[in-house]
Amino acid sequence: MTELLTRAEASKYKQTSRHSDVLAFVDELCTRTKLVRRVDFGKSGEGQPLVALIVSDRNCFTPELARKQKKVIVLVEANIHAGEVEGKEAVLGLARDLTLTKLGKKLLDKLCLVLVPNFNPDGNDRISPNNRKLNLEALEGQVNPEGGVGTRYTGEGWNLNRDNTKQEGPETRALAALHQTWWPHVFIDCHTTDGSIHANDLTFDTSHSNEPLFTELREFNRDMLERVAKAVKKGHKFDSYWYGNYRVEGDPNSGWHTYPALPRFGSHYRGLLGRIDVLLETYSYIDFKRRCAVTRAWLLELLRDAAKNATRYRAITAAEEERIIARGKTPDPQALVGINYGVATRDEKGALVFEYPAYVKPGDVATVLAYDEASIAARRYPGKRKKTYRVPHHRTFIPTQAVSTPVAYLVPAELASRLEGHGVQFERLSGAKHYTVDSYRVARREQTFSPDVAANVPPPGEAEVPLSQKPKPVRFETVLTVAPERTTREFPAGTLYVPTAQRTGTLAVYLLEPHSDDGLCRWQFLDGMITTGELYPIHRVVEAATAPKKAE
Repeated sequence: MTELLTRAEASKYKQTSRHSDVLAFVDELCTRTKLVRRVDFGKSGEGQPLVALIVSDRNCFTPELARKQKKVIVLVEANIHAGEVEGKEAVLGLARDLTLTKLGKKLLDKLCLVLVPNFNPDGNDRISPNNRKLNLEALEGQVNPEGGVGTRYTGEGWNLNRDNTKQEGPETRALAALHQTWWPHVFIDCHTTDGSIHANDLTFDTSHSNEPLFTELREFNRDMLERVAKAVKKGHKFDSYWYGNYRVEGDPNSGWHTYPALPRFGSHYRGLLGRIDVLLETYSYIDFKRRCAVTRAWLLELLRDAAKNATRYRAITAAEEERIIARGKTPDPQALVGINYGVATRDEKGALVFEYPAYVKPGDVATVLAYDEASIAARRYPGKRKKTYRVPHHRTFIPTQAVSTPVAYLVPAELASRLEGHGVQFERLSGAKHYTVDSYRVARREQTFSPDVAANVPPPGEAEVPLSQKPKPVRFETVLTVAPERTTREFPAGTLYVPTAQRTGTLAVYLLEPHSDDGLCRWQFLDGMITTGELYPIHRVVEAATAPKKAE
């Protein structure tokens, strides 16, 4: 029998797989082993099948069986940005090695893997050597395989890693349904990053949204990532560190700054669901083969850690889910959900724009492996001399607006499909009913441009416009200024009653508040229901709240 190779392997890393290659590889693997099963979970915007590969032993190919067998469910997503193809190649090769060799024998006893090797098939097949073309002067692009790579956006122009709360791409909606069905303990998202010049092969991160509410889980998640980074270094000789860029570009002494804590990014979105989340960003400036290798090493060591600590993984996610539900059952007015992390500014034309600064906790120091200052200033990679910088680590986010969790929300019926898309459960009022509610009066309404969310897609074969060239604005957001007031009023039959005592309860708060920086209002899904001077159409149900007991 011929050896089963990915297109990258077969071409000696001169090419990357097209979607037809991915499907052929998956189907062939299914014929060679009983440890895998193909599941189609939707279609792309251009009609291509979205495919997951379920990998496990004991015929464990459903979420029900995985839970019954007490396996840790790990969902791996690759190629969300189809110019960042290393995860796609690594996922396919690792699935083969876990099932056709002895590599997975002990792992699959503890794990059930849901692998999505090519989440953006339409962008993937728009291959051009000029996509993500290396431009160190602008600190963007990568060392491409000769055959080129796909596009950042989908065929319809959506950036899927800015789409988690608005769910405009069919791919996003399909993956959300898959996630809700499997409810994985761990989610791993594979990317490739450019930006500041450093000396790591890969940077990693996890969710930063609402850390005070998820303290135990976030500490576990961070400890796990540190542990896996050491295993990757010891076993595979790759250098890894926390994701970031220099706070002042070109100045490695200025601090190390992570990315905004907006749940439009998948990692922060899943963090609001109380799950373990991993962001992998292999480094654009190393060669393609090495990028695939370091991604594979990280995936393997993450799986080994999950198998070794399976009981702890399941326990900590179960406890977090219980805490989310408890916040809805017995609301504590002092336990606030951060819903907006943006600092508003005005550009030279007076237009409203936002910054999302990260702050430094006392004693939080980043140890960044990079190069000498002269090399970094000259944007030379690799630099002349390696150097380690100990600098402030900007990775703590402080909300500019926060709210308590109400017992429920009352929501217009028109938003039912939006809530269903996020797995948020609700009831419909069977008849008119009076409620005492906390409402918001709309004082002001503005619009802001939403960068890197959507784009005009070039014809197949042509390169997309690099971000440094500031592509034409496509997507905008509605920004409200509101004032709270309490009312008792009647709500008509059909109104949606959304309790927060559910596993998506914290996410529901983020989605439904009018001043949220990433909610349904912000994404303009309520624009036709909003009038300045009138009440916002979503209301918070008021029930008597008990003050927390004072410490003895």
